Amino acid sequence: NGYEPGRTNQIPGAKIMELGKKAKPISPEEMAAVHHALESPIRRNMLILMNQGILTVPDVAKAAGGKMLQYQLHRLELAGLIELEGDRIILTEAGVAYGELVKKEKELGGADRI
Repeated sequence: NGYEPGRTNQIPGAKIMELGKKAKPISPEEMAAVHHALESPIRRNMLILMNQGILTVPDVAKAAGGKMLQYQLHRLELAGLIELEGDRIILTEAGVAYGELVKKEKELGGADRI
């Protein structure tokens, strides 16, 4: 399945994913951008899908819908959660961390708008 024990930039059972270079946000401005990006249930769902291995723009469009897709991806990129290289999506360290967080919130029912 592509999982290699000991590598920290992948999810068990998912395809090997390249980890982006952007570290977790530290400044208040960076945190505000992340919070704005995660306000949208569409973007939270997209981040969950990306953390599950859906890492191309066409695949995200199929799974999450294409409505305002470029805008949604741009918001995630501005927040430092993803990096875009053509149609390829690279999750950053922050994208992986926040993706796991919103997934857990969804599973626990705490993020009722997801």
